[in-house]
Amino acid sequence: MSNKVKDLFEVLVPLMNYQDSDWRILQQEAQQIASWTPDIIDVFYNTVYASDATVGIFHEGERKELEKKLENWVLSLAKGIQGDAFWEHQWFIALMHVQRGVNNLYMLGMMNRIQQVVLVKCVEHYDKEKSFEVFNAFLRISGAISTLIAECYGVVLESCTQDALSRVGMNPALLQRIKSIQLKKMIEKV
Repeated sequence: MSNKVKDLFEVLVPLMNYQDSDWRILQQEAQQIASWTPDIIDVFYNTVYASDATVGIFHEGERKELEKKLENWVLSLAKGIQGDAFWEHQWFIALMHVQRGVNNLYMLGMMNRIQQVVLVKCVEHYDKEKSFEVFNAFLRISGAISTLIAECYGVVLESCTQDALSRVGMNPALLQRIKSIQLKKMIEKV
């Protein structure tokens, strides 16, 4: 795992109460979770394609390919304990989201929507205790993923800003001062 992803992951683990045992829980329910994949895909893509705000993110004729990627992602969560390569791949996915212009509002909203579908499926298929166990495992893992993706936006912005500043010889402290002034103005407008 790259140092950046490793550092971020080490911070988010205790914040989210992420546990390696979450993977074992999902792995034990892999067949059941796999059976939910068509519903997850339908809800996800019917929602984003129906939204005027998000429909422009997609290219003509790519829905089937994207549906397959989402299916593979859901199934990968049920495979069991994932190592560094999995988290590094989630970072790559984050970079692809940034490149495509999938902002955090869309990404976090749709991750929440997936979590809602999984919650409903858990309640439908398990008793209360098992439902709680499976859903929370999914919630922690998917939450860790969405946290990494959201953080990627900030990392990309900071990297671009630092690169631009160095090219024009602008002092980073000046940028911080400009940010502070702008934030003060925004807060005053609220």
